Amino acid sequence: MVFSRSIAYTSSWYHTFILSVILATVIVIVLIFLQPFDIYANEIAHKNIKLIGYGFCNIIPILLIHFFEGFWFIRNQGKWYIHQELFILLFGFLLISLVSYFYNILIVNDLKTEPEYIFRWFKDFSLPFVPIFIPFWAYLRFRFSKTTMHPTLFESKKEVSIQGNNQNETIKFHEKDFIMARAQSNYVDVFFVKDNLLEKQMIRSTLLNIKSKIPSAAQVHRSFLVNPQQIDKISGNSRKGDITLNYLEYEVPVSPKHFLGLKKYLQNRP
Repeated sequence: MVFSRSIAYTSSWYHTFILSVILATVIVIVLIFLQPFDIYANEIAHKNIKLIGYGFCNIIPILLIHFFEGFWFIRNQGKWYIHQELFILLFGFLLISLVSYFYNILIVNDLKTEPEYIFRWFKDFSLPFVPIFIPFWAYLRFRFSKTTMHPTLFESKKEVSIQGNNQNETIKFHEKDFIMARAQSNYVDVFFVKDNLLEKQMIRSTLLNIKSKIPSAAQVHRSFLVNPQQIDKISGNSRKGDITLNYLEYEVPVSPKHFLGLKKYLQNRP
């Protein structure tokens, strides 16, 4: 399932702070210069200064969320999934909207809070920002994200059985003997060792399905899944990197998002 696919994660507090400031700056610029919601018609003392305060209504919730999502990331053994990213984006937007509501009522307009007005606030003032704010936030999280790799222990005699989409299409091997899987259109080439010899079998499946059967495998590129224990060396840089695997003569490309995490893993690998 696509929502269970692992993705890169923004683990750095520094990068999280930077992206929160970028988001806050964009929101403040929109409020001051574009003046949506008839802001120009409201006579409020020190209006521009108070509008800048909405930037902090973005920064503080984002940093608060990052504190808790860090624990979530650790509990997943350093992995981050699409469903988690979507939850953070939606929950974060709701939290930012709620903080902005209280800031608007208590600070900007100096009024008493009215719980029944919160829904109207979300509908009239928060929802119009969804098409701009959430995609831009998701983009910034992606740009500042990186992947991490951790040693995965597996049973040396654990047998992996991969069922293809075609009838009677099955591949079986020990998890430790897996070398690589390469996606090609609707098929996947699976490389593994049997009796000390490299074997290659093609199966009608997806990398996501292969990954679900081999938890210890690492996706280093959108088309390649490898056994980290079988990596011989890494070369190149984050713009154009590749790895060589045991039993294979050609190089496997590594995407920029995975290069630094993979390099650090290999440096610390026992």
